[in-house]
Amino acid sequence: MYMKVTAKSASLQRAVDFHVILPYHDGYPNPERPYPTLVFLPGYSGSAEEILFALPLRQMATLYGMAIVVPDGENAFYTDHPERANLMGTYAGVELIGMARRLFPCLSPRREDTFLGGISMGGYGAAALGLAHPELYSRLALFSPAAEPDRLLSPEKAGTEGAVPASLFESLLGSREEYRENTRLNPTAAAADYARRGQNLPLVWICCGTEDDLVGDSARRFRDALKQAGADVRWEDGAGGHDLMYWDAHLESAFRFLRN
Repeated sequence: MYMKVTAKSASLQRAVDFHVILPYHDGYPNPERPYPTLVFLPGYSGSAEEILFALPLRQMATLYGMAIVVPDGENAFYTDHPERANLMGTYAGVELIGMARRLFPCLSPRREDTFLGGISMGGYGAAALGLAHPELYSRLALFSPAAEPDRLLSPEKAGTEGAVPASLFESLLGSREEYRENTRLNPTAAAADYARRGQNLPLVWICCGTEDDLVGDSARRFRDALKQAGADVRWEDGAGGHDLMYWDAHLESAFRFLRN
């Protein structure tokens, strides 16, 4: 069952659309309620509807008995900017799952049934927000995550297909010096902070294609940083680039991980 929802967001101070898939489908057994829930974040230049039509998320929801909630990312890297009355990180990471649970009481309220995932920029958002809110999310599924936006939004990446303009970095993430130490915006710094405090990280699944010139090195460095911090990380690579064909090929593996 698929629904497009329009609701007022306090974090964004305006009405927003988000999309919900429930694991109900004629001809299939209906799973037990309440449903585990995946909040799935689109990448840069990608909308929620594009992801929903490009990937078989409805099929995954039905096969694995899981609800899926997909917002628009609006190219904002899931960051908060109170000076613009635009708290996209708070909306995507905290408010959205609360809104979905109020509107759909069939969603499980339990942390162990609540997951965060995303593609590219959305993978960065899922990593940053998932590590910032371990009380909400027990597992993270990161598809080719742009885990180092300071490298992605740099002049060196300007010639790479799919690169994000370097001029956006400060407007989205502040100065590079501040970013490196910011445990909310820098997932690598957040992982190191977990290790210093002796806190357990969420379980993490990451995939990235061996021909991904855009974020491949960053994804592998982030994987290593998580492992060094003591995280339980499941890693998949294989032939492929930074594209929907690669993510489609690894989608079911992510759902198997999320559903254990």
